[in-house]
Formats: sequence, structure tokens, C-alpha cells
Amino acid sequence: MAWRRLRLGRKLGKMAPRTLFVRATLAIVVPTILLQVIATYVFYEQLWDNVTGRLARSVVGDVRMIAALHTEFPGDVNSEWIIQRARSDMRMTVTFKPGATLPERRAPAFYSILERELTNALESDLKLPYFLDTAPTERRVLIAVQVPDGVIEVLAPLSRLYTTSSWAFLAAMAGSAMVLFGLATAFVRHELQPIRKLAKIADALGKGRDVADFEPEGSLEARQAGRAFLTMRERLRRQIQQRTEMLAGVSHDLRTPLTRMKLGLAMLDDGPERRELEADVVDMERMIEGYLAFARGEGDEEPTPVDVGELLEDVASGARRDGGIVVVGFTGDLAINLRPTAMKRCLSNLVVNALRHGHRVEMRARRRKTAIEITVDDDGPGIPADRREEVFRPFFRLDASRNPMTGGVGLGLTIARDVVRSHGGELHLEDSPMGGLRARLRLPV
Repeated sequence: MAWRRLRLGRKLGKMAPRTLFVRATLAIVVPTILLQVIATYVFYEQLWDNVTGRLARSVVGDVRMIAALHTEFPGDVNSEWIIQRARSDMRMTVTFKPGATLPERRAPAFYSILERELTNALESDLKLPYFLDTAPTERRVLIAVQVPDGVIEVLAPLSRLYTTSSWAFLAAMAGSAMVLFGLATAFVRHELQPIRKLAKIADALGKGRDVADFEPEGSLEARQAGRAFLTMRERLRRQIQQRTEMLAGVSHDLRTPLTRMKLGLAMLDDGPERRELEADVVDMERMIEGYLAFARGEGDEEPTPVDVGELLEDVASGARRDGGIVVVGFTGDLAINLRPTAMKRCLSNLVVNALRHGHRVEMRARRRKTAIEITVDDDGPGIPADRREEVFRPFFRLDASRNPMTGGVGLGLTIARDVVRSHGGELHLEDSPMGGLRARLRLPV
């Protein structure tokens, strides 16, 4: 039973509107509309039924009196007097048809309250054969009554059978519903403005853009969310600053003994021991530079408009100077706000990593609906699918020997993903059509 309720809840969730504006508006409008529908139903089924029933009995009473007068006082003179009195006092048009018979009766329409109430009144009060037609011309109702010497036809005006206040009631209900809908729409739109503003600011922060201070506004919950966002932003800034300062201090402390080691090595005689120590010092310097690059990330660089195509060409030119074979291709408008130095470092890491394991690299870029997509393909051996997430971990290398000829310190891909995520994007590794590895970057516009 639990899983059935869960599936039903998911289906209902998919059917529900997706925006908070529509949901909030419906939460206000739907109960009111249901209340109006119920009120209208009660009005028509109770009040209008009662009023229409009483008016119908009044009309049927007049028809019965006309039939009784015609029977009690026959003759043309009396008939003319009855017609005159019916027209002036009852607003009815009466016609006597001597020797006529009633047409065949039909069942009343179930949806017509007027016809239903008239039929009930005729059945209970008239006590004579009759024919009813509620759809004649000139907004009148025809009631024909069989008397011994013929048929009496009575045309009663519709104004005697229902009141126009019912239409006024419907107009008032429809008008109030429209006014309520307009007020609810304006109210919800106003209340959602702080949430939309906070969403834009959070999106800008996620894309690595500087977010200025703002005053939380709106409802209590919206102000609480705004204050929580400002607190989170300050904590992130402090964390990044502390990380950078800590690594800068560590690098300074480590470079001092390294300098002393270099001076000590310069005073030693040339030999295998000296060369081994010099290699160790070079490795330590390379590792320290890698740690600093990872800690700096994008640094304090401000986002600026950058043409991604030109950035790819710049990265490819640097790789070609080092002897690499790099092909670049891009289409469409690729202008976007980026931290150019950080993004160049990211792409350079990907290209260097690709050239280290392959012979040819292709970089492509194109604009999607909401993002710019960059792919870096190589013809190397690739990375097994079950280990592609592991290579993004800091200091992780597939080559367990840590040989500097086959790789760095294990921070290239980590830095690349860190830069892409600081721009609000994502970096994934896939199989390449060239047979090696594909790095796919998506940068939101």
C-alpha cells in the first residue's frame, strides 16, 4: 500500500503546476471558486427552485380560474369579458378554441427548472388535461387546457415565472471571481518578487560572479532566506580566503628550507648523491607549485566578457609551441562572462593531460540553449568508466608509481573541475569518438 501511495503522489506531483506563482495563485483561487460553485448550486437548487415553484403555482392558479370562469359562465360575451380581464389584470393572452383537442404531450426537459416547476404545479393544482410549451416566441409560455367545449390557450409572460435577480446573482458571482483572481495574482506576484531576486543572486554566486550586498525584503520567511544566503556567502568568502592564506604561508615556509637545500647542494661535489638530491628538490618544488595552483583556484580574478573561441585558440597555440598536435573548432556566438586566466588554466590542464597520454587533441565549442559546451578529445588509451570520478580527487593518479614522466602530482583534473564549478558549470569524462577520453565542459550562459 505504501508504494502505491508513493506512486500516486509522484503522478500527482507531475500533474501539478511547476512554478510557485501558479501554485500559490491556485491555492487562493480554487477554494474560492469551489465555494462560489457550491453557493450557486445551493441557490439554484433551493432558492431559485422555491421562487420559481411559487411563481409557477401563481400562474397555474390564474389558468385554473380562467378555465373555471369559462365553464361556469359560457357564452361569447362572458368569454370576451374573461379575455379582457386576463389581459389587464393577469397579463395573460387568452384564446378560446371551440371543439379543439390538445396536442400530444411530451416529457419535461430535466435541465429546465421552469418547465419542471410548471409541470409539477399543473399536475397538482390544475386537475384538467393540459399541454405545456415553454419555448414559444416573444418570451412567453403556452399553457393549453382541455375544457368540455374545446381548448383554452393561455400565453403567460416569462416575467411572471422567474425573477431577474438570479441573473444579477450570477453576474455578481462572476464579477467577484474575476476581481478576486486579479487581486490574488497581484498579491502572489508581489510576494514572489523577493524569492525571484534571491534566486537570481544565488545563480550569479553559483556562476562565480560577485554578489553585492542587498537588503532582505518580503515576508518573514523570504527575509530569513535572504539573511541565511548572506551569511552563507560570507562564510564561503572566509573559507576561500583562509584556504588561500594558509597555503600561501605553507609555500613560504617550505620555500625557505628548499632554498637552503639548494645552497647546500651547490657546495657539494658532483656525484650520484648530489644528482638524486637535486631531483628530489625539483620534485618538491613542482609539488608545492601544484598545491598552490589548487589552493588559488580562480583567485581574486573578476569575470569579464570572453570569446571562448579565442580562448581555445590561445590554449591550442601554447600546446603547439610545445610540440603538441591540437585542432580547434567552434561555431556560433561564444561570448560569455568568465575568469579568463582561471579558465585558460583549466583548459590547459585538460589539453596537457590529453597530450601526455595521446598524440592528437581536438577542442570543440558550441552554444546550447542555456550553456556553452566545450569538448576536449584525445586518441589515447582513455580511462575506465568506473574510475573516471576517482581521477578528480586531489593528488590521485592512475599511475601508482608517481613517475613524473607520466604525470604530475594529481591535481590537474581537480583544478580543472574546481574552476568549471566556480563558474556554475560541470565537467564530465566520457568515451571519445577518437578512441580515447573526452572531457565535456558545460558553462551556463
